[in-house]
Amino acid sequence: MKKRIIAFLASSALLFSSLASPALSAANVEETPGTQLQTILIDNNGKNLWTTESWGGANLVPNTSWTTSDLYDYFYNGTLSFEVKSNGQTGFLFSIGLTSHTHNEDVTLYWTSMEKYKYITASPEWTSYTLPLKELVEAFPDTAFDKKNVWKISVSGIKSGYSASFRNVTITSEDEERQYPFIKVNQVGYTCKGKKNAKVSCFAKFGSLEGKQFEIVNAATETTVFSGILSDPVLNESVSGESVYEINFDEVTEAGTYFIRIPDANLNASALTPRDQEENLKTDTIVSYSFQISDTVYRNMLSDMTKYYYYQRQGLDLEEKYAGDFARNNLHPNDAAVKRWSDRNNPDAETFDVSQGWYDAGDYGKYVSPAATSIENLLLAYDLFPQAFEQAGPAIPETDKANSRYADAPALLSEIKWELDMLLKLEHPDKDGSFYVAANYNNGTIYIEDTLYSTSDYQSGADETDLRSHLATADMAAMLAHAYIVYRNIPAYADFAEECLATAVRAWNWVNDASNEKHMSIGAANRTYTFSQEELDRSMYWAAGALFRASKAAGADADTYESYLIDNCESKNINTCFTGSSLGYSHMGRSFLGFFHYLYQNDNPSDTVKNDFGKFDAWRKRILNYQSFGTNYPDWGYWWGSNQVLAQSSMTLLLGSMINEGKDNIPEAVLDSNQSAFNYFLGVNPISFSYVSGYGENCVKNIFSGIYSRDAKLNPYKCPDGYVTEGANSYDNRHLSKYNGKCYMDSDAEWTTNENTIYGNAAMILLTASVMARTESGKVIGDVNADGEFSIADVVLLQKWLLAVPDVQLADQEAADMREDGKLNIFDLCVMKRELNKQPR
Repeated sequence: MKKRIIAFLASSALLFSSLASPALSAANVEETPGTQLQTILIDNNGKNLWTTESWGGANLVPNTSWTTSDLYDYFYNGTLSFEVKSNGQTGFLFSIGLTSHTHNEDVTLYWTSMEKYKYITASPEWTSYTLPLKELVEAFPDTAFDKKNVWKISVSGIKSGYSASFRNVTITSEDEERQYPFIKVNQVGYTCKGKKNAKVSCFAKFGSLEGKQFEIVNAATETTVFSGILSDPVLNESVSGESVYEINFDEVTEAGTYFIRIPDANLNASALTPRDQEENLKTDTIVSYSFQISDTVYRNMLSDMTKYYYYQRQGLDLEEKYAGDFARNNLHPNDAAVKRWSDRNNPDAETFDVSQGWYDAGDYGKYVSPAATSIENLLLAYDLFPQAFEQAGPAIPETDKANSRYADAPALLSEIKWELDMLLKLEHPDKDGSFYVAANYNNGTIYIEDTLYSTSDYQSGADETDLRSHLATADMAAMLAHAYIVYRNIPAYADFAEECLATAVRAWNWVNDASNEKHMSIGAANRTYTFSQEELDRSMYWAAGALFRASKAAGADADTYESYLIDNCESKNINTCFTGSSLGYSHMGRSFLGFFHYLYQNDNPSDTVKNDFGKFDAWRKRILNYQSFGTNYPDWGYWWGSNQVLAQSSMTLLLGSMINEGKDNIPEAVLDSNQSAFNYFLGVNPISFSYVSGYGENCVKNIFSGIYSRDAKLNPYKCPDGYVTEGANSYDNRHLSKYNGKCYMDSDAEWTTNENTIYGNAAMILLTASVMARTESGKVIGDVNADGEFSIADVVLLQKWLLAVPDVQLADQEAADMREDGKLNIFDLCVMKRELNKQPR
């Protein structure tokens, strides 16, 4: 499943020649008792034999995917052990050491530079060596070697014509895994009247906290404002390996800065590891990271997560006025004149403008299907929760009235349009509705991916060149139809909305034209793009639903799309969204989006489709039964991109419940599930870590990105706020921890846990918008009551929202005064919104 998800997301992960499967990852460690650090096996993909290359060296990599490894815990009392022998009749000396890789800088330390180890030899017979890690680092205290980012075991100094073989290479330690901070809290904070949950967790060796008192402390006054008793512990065996206690403090409603304290915890101090001691982990009085309580606590974070897309832009210089320290020149100006991969050697080939858009992730590719996923989440966020973005107005050219790019529209929609403008350029020049799968870089030059094989060129024939992707085209049809629904109500983008719908219809027609051959594998510039019929069926169902909804909104005939939905709703490929194979509307569940778009706000749906959607109930029950450190997420789901999948599975619960029960009656369990997933992202997780850069005391400080680590790197290094990482990944990183939720590194050289992606940020934006838009009762702000008016609670919330915007002046004749009956009607709200929209964002 992991490999298929990675292929679907088309991430930079695929730049590597091989990916570790779950079995392979497990083979790279040897299990040890209890919480002892595992033995890392540097076993050359299970072959357990390394031979130096023709150039005389060898790179022995702990992680099979050429990423760095966090070996900090191993350095206190750990060793590197190996056997080596000369492959000839003569022995020879060689150098061996460790290389770290941080912020695109390599530092290598050699044991053999020390007098004690300078005679390490490859003899004609196998010879064993054991080298202490701590001794190596202490011998070179003034270097920038980074124990958290060990890249490889380096071998050098082998004479030309000689070679050596290595076997049984291991890194071992008798020390135990570290204990992460005991108290896990949403480090950004909580709304005043919202639910407030934190957790406490610790390994059994520390003892029990059962019956202990916790305190909520006002950081400014250092006074205890609330106290309670920890819940009974629950053992979490696979995700954290700890006993987990609950803290609930809904009663604290006053705005301010707080922290949680457990006085007299009296945990076993002798259980602290060397790493715990170095980081001064307390076992007597335990204190959490600080957090805010405020009704606007998430506003800045949502704005910065939206600003992320500006930082990912290609096709323009990022000006200091908007980008601050991260200002840069256009990294790839040649994207305005691009050849197809098949024409790379054709001097007479036409060129295409594929500038604009976002860099997909830590790499620089522009891929249609991952972009469609990203945009769909962003469109859902604005479509369903527009009020959350009224204040999420980051400084970008489109929000600056003095800039020629200014548009009278929410910043999020302007950002999405920047990407859509590029994607529309990937339609075939015949404008037949078909789309190329991607535009990607090869040795710094971008090409449109269009060939059957990477070796195909313009002389290979029509069956190998100018190929378009049915899957990419179906995804474009779906996403563009949804774009029409959102943009048609924005005057500045009304014409653009019509272009989106017209293109979506063309794309749908092209995919359904049987004369267009399906190219289910396109092997172009630097990777192979594949899809299955099952995947195409799911995307087509999404497209049918979105086109049905868009056509209805446009007043056009939607019968074709409705017929498709009815005819296919019960097929096996479509119904995977309601099976155990699905964790939401990605991968196996993408067809769920077709159901949602068709049934949402549809007063007269087909009974066949509606009844088939009834299977959602069983899917929802299964998801809600999952318990992974407080989230409704399976403990086995920590593969590459786990954070995105967690957010989308949580949002699937909400979207499906909007269909089943309506926006006013979302089940409490679903609302709690959304909040728990949100809290997990921001610190209520096994490593007590906020997965959003710049938000939380213990948050993302590094990001896997070619921009910030290489091409526009700052000195000292930093990345912008609002970047969301891919999350814990036990499938590729079993050497990091025995526990799935702890297999994570905050590293700019570790793509399997810490890459940024446009789809990861989008999923978190949708989740955040849904949380922001919800009152403490679970009702969505701005929902119209049955009588077409807003309740007194809505009025209060709307007034707070309006007053929070500086310098808003309502015309006297249009003042939205509260009526005597205490209700505000739709006309009044429109006036308020119109006046608000006139203000600078």
